[in-house]
Amino acid sequence: PNYGTRLYRFGLLSDVHNRKNSITQDDTDFQNALNIFNNKESVNFTCICGDITQDATVSEFQNYKSNVYNYSPNTPVYTTTGNHDAQSSLDNDMWFEYTNCERCMSFEYNNDLFVFFGMSKWSLGSAGTPYLTEDIDWLESILNQNQNKRVFIFTHLFFPTKAGNFN
Repeated sequence: PNYGTRLYRFGLLSDVHNRKNSITQDDTDFQNALNIFNNKESVNFTCICGDITQDATVSEFQNYKSNVYNYSPNTPVYTTTGNHDAQSSLDNDMWFEYTNCERCMSFEYNNDLFVFFGMSKWSLGSAGTPYLTEDIDWLESILNQNQNKRVFIFTHLFFPTKAGNFN
């Protein structure tokens, strides 16, 4: 079908885990996806909805950074945290060091808003509260300020009733 003039193109991934030397997981799929996005699809940027690591280890974060550097050298990659990245609690400084992203952040591209809403800790189940109240308030504020824009929200976990007070 003819969709008209393309405004831009972005890649979307989740759960890449960047785990080497694992029988069940490696980073080949992540590398291949970045290659396709950058060399075949010519995306303007790539978005990842969390879980860039399996166990939030320094080596997994280093592996992620190396993969982005080698397989997406000229195209930005934006990500937010998933439960595997947060584990018991997230080291925000380490997250930024390896991803060059804030856990919760937004940016505009072509007059559209891209919002990344990250988990602060691994906290699932009936008593789980993976999102901080101040982050939920931030998200509400961003959405209220941008009611007349197209907004894309990237997050890892669905919004269950027990995920926090979503007003």
